[in-house]
Amino acid sequence: MGTCRPYSPFHSYQIGSLISFHHLKLFQYCSSLRLQGVRCYYKNKRTTSIMEPKSKLLATTSSQAQGACPDHMKDRFSDLPDEVAHQILSSVSILDLTRFGTLSKKCRELYLSTPSLNFDEFNNWNKSSYAKQFKLLSSLDRFLVRRRENKIQCFRICWSLSYGKAASLYNELYRVVTWIHMAVRCNVEVLDLELRIPDTTRLELPSCIFLCGSLRSLSVHCNKILTAPSLVSSTNLQYLKLTNVTVDEGLCKWISCSCKCIKELHLEHVEVENITMESSSLESFSFVFPSYCGLCHLNISCEKLEDIHIEWRFASTSSRSFKFFAPNLKYLKWIGNLLNNQNLGKLMCLEKAEIFLKHGVDNNDFSNVLEVLCSVCRAKVLILSGEMTKDIAGNVSSL
Repeated sequence: MGTCRPYSPFHSYQIGSLISFHHLKLFQYCSSLRLQGVRCYYKNKRTTSIMEPKSKLLATTSSQAQGACPDHMKDRFSDLPDEVAHQILSSVSILDLTRFGTLSKKCRELYLSTPSLNFDEFNNWNKSSYAKQFKLLSSLDRFLVRRRENKIQCFRICWSLSYGKAASLYNELYRVVTWIHMAVRCNVEVLDLELRIPDTTRLELPSCIFLCGSLRSLSVHCNKILTAPSLVSSTNLQYLKLTNVTVDEGLCKWISCSCKCIKELHLEHVEVENITMESSSLESFSFVFPSYCGLCHLNISCEKLEDIHIEWRFASTSSRSFKFFAPNLKYLKWIGNLLNNQNLGKLMCLEKAEIFLKHGVDNNDFSNVLEVLCSVCRAKVLILSGEMTKDIAGNVSSL
């Protein structure tokens, strides 16, 4: 395949002068498939073929000048089926993907149609001035516009908003929200958002996320309040992970009423007062908050639930309760404090239970330990913390 003049929508940002292309990530994969003779062009300087000796390259100079293309110099990567090429490119960052798109017309087509996009290398790149930041944002905008409506299967955005002038900060936030809208329009299936936003800035995720019929997986890592969507909106979400967000009971109600296909729900460092979850599809649930949290009541009723992981610590057991109905539960991991008001029911299908609980400052009643043990007594594998084991040993006479 003949050469063509390198083209990139990122020229204004001059990515070529800022980074070096990571050959190993892409080209070692090609060589494992025995793809010989991939050629690269960096600006106007041609590098040698990554697999060809210099002597062979010199020997073919005259034939190339006449328009001939030796077999060993063919671009075999471009001959791959699009599905295979996209699979290779799925692990490449947007910066490297842009470089790849300058190699040929076919590479540019693959660059604009790859279904996996990763915007996560910009936190320390050329955002030192407003002008450089504006060029970066504009370049990413143009890239998404040039993709038109090519499907986005997986889209990850990891972005730290700059601390500075309000105009610059809100411009960044507006761009990020615009990218989310574009991804939804391209029928995104997996959306991963990790946003670091100053405390003084308000963020409200666009409602189109929760109305997106193609979305199957959503991860949100953001130190902000997450507003509950309208209950009239239904979703096909199967996986939901929330990290470092603050939510209200309305979000739990939305999950219970609108997420009819949800299979996995993971809450990490989530500030919430009460959790009430009812689902006929949920199979895996976790609530992890390693330090003391403000959660008061945890109520779960999920007939298909098979795996649950709870890390819940508090100073006082008063006004706290833990109840769940999960007759098909197989794996239970519970770390934290014992409660005076807890009801696990009879877990008849339990295969493995890991219980690492200790008494609170206002709770030394051994009957609470006994209640937990009765619920998990049918587990095939039972792992207890040292403190619980000592507690049991010291109260053997009461058993």
